[in-house]
Amino acid sequence: MSINVDLTSLRYFLHVAAAGSFVGGAARAHVSPPAVSKAIRKLETDLDAKLFERTTRRVVLTQAGQVALHHARGVLQGVDELGADLAGAASTPRGPLRVAAMEVFSADLLPRALSALVAKHPAVIPQCYEMIPQRMTELLVAGELDIAFTIGATAMPGIELHALGVSRGALVCGKRHPLYATRKVTSKDLLRYPSVVPKFLGAEHLPSLDAFPEERAPRLVGATIELLQMGIGLVLHGQYMGFFPEICVRHHLKDGSLRALRGAPVGAPFKLQALTRAGVSQKPATTLLINEVKRTVKARS
Repeated sequence: MSINVDLTSLRYFLHVAAAGSFVGGAARAHVSPPAVSKAIRKLETDLDAKLFERTTRRVVLTQAGQVALHHARGVLQGVDELGADLAGAASTPRGPLRVAAMEVFSADLLPRALSALVAKHPAVIPQCYEMIPQRMTELLVAGELDIAFTIGATAMPGIELHALGVSRGALVCGKRHPLYATRKVTSKDLLRYPSVVPKFLGAEHLPSLDAFPEERAPRLVGATIELLQMGIGLVLHGQYMGFFPEICVRHHLKDGSLRALRGAPVGAPFKLQALTRAGVSQKPATTLLINEVKRTVKARS
């Protein structure tokens, strides 16, 4: 039995399945919901199978949809690998580069590295997304990302780890904070002055993202935030202290808007890492970006 299937429709199908809705799938694909709906209807006609059960709020894969999802991932992975192999044979890196990153990278490191990469290779088109580490690995294995940047990852099946460097933690405060002038902090200060704590909402199983050594120095928590940049902003403009990878606040320390406090407990350095899919040929731009980030980390250190 011969089946003619449009690859774009398959990609839209994967996006809808991942998002659980046509609107969410359209947002992932950067197209309009009607375009996605039309593509899915055509795919169902081409396959002669109903792929989704539709409700007013969500869509759920049918049994046929589950089978189609498994094969669609394999087909698109093969197409992506073909594209990567062909790009590898070309002399000039080009095309989309799908990048996921935690805000430790996206706040400063990654924009610098991507800017340097695109300046050298303007045909590369970065597509950047913010997400938690677990989601990064899922999309890498599924072939929907080319590279991801995270901290403290461990070895896992299907994923290759690339060490980029380390960054020590720094307990910092802004000019309005009472400890700014003294430049030091005591154990009593940690219980007296509140701190910001980065956490992912709905991912309480993950440790505090700032890696502050709570077991050795309990602290008063004044604000729990998900966006690292918001946490830095709260420290810059409010009465909070914050514990961040020093490399994320380097420019604030340099201009004096933040000050690192002596006497602060220091945990293990943050391990800065890139993740790629194991066992496949990488796009040339992926390798180039890893090297640019390494150079940026070294220069910022």
